[in-house]
Amino acid sequence: MPLKSAGFFAGRWILVSAIMIAAGLRAAPELLPLWDGTPPHHVGTAGAETIDAAGTVGNVSVPAIAVHLPPPERATGQAFIVCPGGSYSRIGLFTSGMGTVDYFVPKGAAIIVLKYRTRPPSTRVVEDSLADARRAVRLVRYHAARWKIDPSRIGMIGSSAGSHLVLNLGTHWDRGDPVAADPVERQSCRPDFLCLLCPWPNAQPVTDFPVTRETPPAFVASARDDKVAPTEFAEGIAAAYRRVDVECRLWLVEKGGHTAFKLGANRGEGARWPERFGAWLEAGVDSRPGRAAR
Repeated sequence: MPLKSAGFFAGRWILVSAIMIAAGLRAAPELLPLWDGTPPHHVGTAGAETIDAAGTVGNVSVPAIAVHLPPPERATGQAFIVCPGGSYSRIGLFTSGMGTVDYFVPKGAAIIVLKYRTRPPSTRVVEDSLADARRAVRLVRYHAARWKIDPSRIGMIGSSAGSHLVLNLGTHWDRGDPVAADPVERQSCRPDFLCLLCPWPNAQPVTDFPVTRETPPAFVASARDDKVAPTEFAEGIAAAYRRVDVECRLWLVEKGGHTAFKLGANRGEGARWPERFGAWLEAGVDSRPGRAAR
């Protein structure tokens, strides 16, 4: 797959890079469109994207990834594809990957932030964003050797609508098409593990996300006072995992609401989620399909 971005991206990526450098990040990321050409169900009349100084992106019709790599000598092979939230109408904290870039990249992990399609312009945003998430995992696996990523250690982190997207992919993945003309499409889109922060149901029941023995293990975090993404949904996810004996760690905090897991100074207990999540991974989560919970 060609790595050269289309002309559409040039000005927008310059702006994104400038914001990131101004925010104190060490280097601008490698920025790649997800699709070679227009994405499926592309809305040709969408107009330009919007992006503000906080890194919130809107009106996304051409999805892409921002690839943040650690120095080669520090690379551990771990990769996290990050899906920020925004009710599928915008993508919040895109330029910082919800703070994951500053936290995980110095520790040797690659952070790949997904800019998935939003509504507007998409008229079928859940389906379009799921196609984008599938493509993102395939693309990272395709470039794993070049980016010094272990293709069996590619996880996904999502918050709010981003966690809805991650859960949707974790329960609706495929192994790729071995005879596809596009080599990227030959790759599996199954994440090796999931991190769901304040998982948002989007008015759907847990049964819309069929957890099976092949569903990736999950770390699920929720605040009991979250009125947007109720803890009952997070608990339902964990119960579905237990029923099939697949690893799932449910972490509940008492306070913080829907922003309980936002990183930053003077935050509450939820801001320690990277430590909890990292410890869960380091304890030896077996991400192979069909493996039982510990």
